Amino acid sequence: MGTEFEATIYLPEDMLLTRDRRNKADTLDDILKAKIDSVNKEYATLSDNVKKNEIAKWRWLGQKLDNIIKSSPIEQVDIDNNLIWPALGQYLRTELSRGLDDKKRSGTKYDHYRKCWALYAIPGTTWITSWVGWDAFTDRGEQLVYTKRLMPMLENKFSKLKTNLNSEDLKEIAKLAVKYIPSQAKTPADLASMPDEKLEAIATSVYRDFRKYKKDSAGS
Repeated sequence: MGTEFEATIYLPEDMLLTRDRRNKADTLDDILKAKIDSVNKEYATLSDNVKKNEIAKWRWLGQKLDNIIKSSPIEQVDIDNNLIWPALGQYLRTELSRGLDDKKRSGTKYDHYRKCWALYAIPGTTWITSWVGWDAFTDRGEQLVYTKRLMPMLENKFSKLKTNLNSEDLKEIAKLAVKYIPSQAKTPADLASMPDEKLEAIATSVYRDFRKYKKDSAGS
């Protein structure tokens, strides 16, 4: 009747909400809220260098989210179905919240907070210096990032470069990587079972083509 009020939503909504499930969810919510409150307070003490550097800021948040996930009674199914991300994000302070911008992606594999977590937790990401570039990697598909195998190989190749890669560079690298991933490798499991030699060949091809791309761009 024109009056706003807050309502608690228990996810997934298509699951029967028993008393036991409700109590477990409420207990977990209290734990997550308390831990996110600590993250919010710690953020206030960060240096401006971190706060103003987008990639550093979200990598820092990813570390905090990883710590919370590892130290909380979170069921693996809630991580696998991506329900944990909106559960964590709802309590983050404004500076760490994506608000309505990512509402459609909330609770999906493209959730902003999942990307933050992956930026910290997935091996082989230290060479990523642009959030827009990282966004391109995570949006290119599960197999590219979440197998945890190809990214370290790419890092080994591209860490040889003497300059930081900008967002357009990283977009191009992500596009090239997907180009060389076999069409049958549509899931992390497919790429996870690929021999190291084939993955190394992909990383080498991506590096070679990117160097050619940069050379051609400089000459045009």
